[in-house]
Amino acid sequence: MKAILPALSAALLAGIATPAFAQNSQSVDIVGTAEAFCTLPTNWQYVSSTSNVSASQFSGTSWTINPALLADNTGNGIVSNTEVAIRVRGQGSCNTTHTITLTSVNGGLAHSASAANPPPGFQRTRRMIYNANWRDQPTWGVTNWVPSAPGASITYNHGAKAPPGVHDFDIRMGLLRDPTTGPMLAGSYTDQLIITISIPG
Repeated sequence: MKAILPALSAALLAGIATPAFAQNSQSVDIVGTAEAFCTLPTNWQYVSSTSNVSASQFSGTSWTINPALLADNTGNGIVSNTEVAIRVRGQGSCNTTHTITLTSVNGGLAHSASAANPPPGFQRTRRMIYNANWRDQPTWGVTNWVPSAPGASITYNHGAKAPPGVHDFDIRMGLLRDPTTGPMLAGSYTDQLIITISIPG
């Protein structure tokens, strides 16, 4: 009997000496927000051109097309497969999905002083083609858009693609010298291209 009791006592004491600890934990969430932003260039620089378009024809935010590229000395619009275009560039930034919208105020190069319907036998517009995209990413923007009416617009949705960050933004403007139906009215021809970048929601 004496040989058994010490073993029982030791086992009993070990059980009593092990306390049961209750656990209680909480968590604290740390939350921060990176605000969404998108900006377009505040100034534009000449980059490249085609068919006798020079850097001197671009200043500030205006491209002045050489009259010799628009109409001949008889007043007829020049018909040619040779492209007349200019590309300008500035730095923008964006950290989220966004849309790029182009709006053509006149729907092409339009006679600035005549009514919508020119005199019989004359035309008052020349077609334009516009691109607006993040540099080196021609699919990240509007490409080869030809406006068809005053106030026409087109929107590109950037969707779920990676945001461009701080990046160059290109605008390309081209004059389409396709066949015309008659001589052009004398005077100035203008269009205004409005570029808008916005964050959905």
